[in-house]
Amino acid sequence: MKLKSKRKSISSTMLISMTDVVFLLIIFLLLVSNFSSQSGLPIKLPVSNTSSRHTLQNIEINIYKNGNIYYNDKLMNIKELSDILSSSFSDENSIVRISAEADIAFQRVIDIMDVVKASGFDKIFVATENVSK
Repeated sequence: MKLKSKRKSISSTMLISMTDVVFLLIIFLLLVSNFSSQSGLPIKLPVSNTSSRHTLQNIEINIYKNGNIYYNDKLMNIKELSDILSSSFSDENSIVRISAEADIAFQRVIDIMDVVKASGFDKIFVATENVSK
């Protein structure tokens, strides 16, 4: 006696709804993970239409109009900054973020970038504020 077997195919409706749920969870996690707060000293950044957000940063340098330089929220002069950057260089993938007030002389920012580069850091970016059109 020969038994008849029925092949049941997987319902495509169940697969589609499960895929939608997983896709929505991924979107939700990506959106929630992008919200990060910056701590530190308040600074008025210059504006840019093409700025992008960088979340990986190891070292933060703030430059103010009055000549103050802050390295990770510690006040110092340019010589102290050079010394501490040289001694803290350990990884070539470290990122240095320079935040300068909008009204500061551009030469001052270049001087700080020279100090950072001379200390061995290659990844330097200048923070700007995005302008909404």
